[in-house]
Amino acid sequence: MEVEYYKQKFNTDNDLSNSVIISKYRSAADIVNVILPQIISRIVPGASVSELCKYGDQLIFSHTSKVYNKTKVEKGVALPTMICVNHCLQYFSPLPENDVILQHGDLVKVELGVHIDGYTASAAHTTILNPNPQQPIEGRSADAVAAAHFGAEVALRLLKAGNKGSDIVKAVNQVAEAFKCVTVEGSIVQQIRRYVLQAENFAILNQNDGFPDGDFMINSNEVYTVNILMSTGNGLIRESDLKPTIYQRNINEVYNLKLKAARTVFKKITDNYSVFPFSLNSLENTRDRLGIPECVTHGLLRPYYALLENTGQAVVTQFKFTALVGTNGNATRITSSLQLPYVYSELSIPPETDIAKLLASDVKSAKVKSI
Repeated sequence: MEVEYYKQKFNTDNDLSNSVIISKYRSAADIVNVILPQIISRIVPGASVSELCKYGDQLIFSHTSKVYNKTKVEKGVALPTMICVNHCLQYFSPLPENDVILQHGDLVKVELGVHIDGYTASAAHTTILNPNPQQPIEGRSADAVAAAHFGAEVALRLLKAGNKGSDIVKAVNQVAEAFKCVTVEGSIVQQIRRYVLQAENFAILNQNDGFPDGDFMINSNEVYTVNILMSTGNGLIRESDLKPTIYQRNINEVYNLKLKAARTVFKKITDNYSVFPFSLNSLENTRDRLGIPECVTHGLLRPYYALLENTGQAVVTQFKFTALVGTNGNATRITSSLQLPYVYSELSIPPETDIAKLLASDVKSAKVKSI
């Protein structure tokens, strides 16, 4: 009886025919669509990555505090603001002691996520600090930007009921080949649900992972994030030697913490971040960090190590979006596509190919709202 109740609640909580659920997804996306450009506008030579990440999280809490206030609703950070420079890929939100100061020529990836009542939207964008903005960036950086951008656009067009995840895997890798790039470990088409950033259906785009190639059917009434990372190297990654600054609660583990600092910080994490990842950067009281080690030791928190391109030499780019596959089976992109950096690639997708024809087709994107 109890299992049947939770099954019904699970289905109800994730029913996209419910206008309230759609509204919460889109409200989260509206906030992402406002905040991401604000952060990107501050990506200039001399800017502090640590300060920018902190600023992004503050914006998320500021905007979410203004919506859905008639009833008590959890809301806030679904993914902390992460800013990865050059060959750094993901999960980088440095504390001041490990800060990175941006310079001309840096290739910068920004990723963040917002949730309203557990309904999440996340996005990522790549920009380049061009020392001569009147001239396009050329060479391998341009190739990687084009590969990731068109890879994401192809994935969006194939994200519809009746297609398979493996269709997206094949098409995105064809785009990578056209620009002489490879998909990076961590590139993924991932189904999401309420309070769940990684649901049962997923397609790993880099087959070095050894995971299944996405042999699942996309259905109507589902939500997906598409995270495309492209590299001019071999696509392999490694963990940074830096101590992690991003953590997530492990809801499957229970332990009575001994240290007062650990109990205090764990309560704050539970109250402010629910089940979602957070950055140490956003803990206002630096003393709270003293309680993190005990939480990690006993499995209450799971660390996310910053990820780096394996060789440290390749160019890595990233574009990510969230889309709803509605009851009609078609996908609507709810996180907006931002202006690309000014690049010129000598490579292109041959116009006679199926990929080029697919890219020429129309897709539906939600209108960007001012909030």
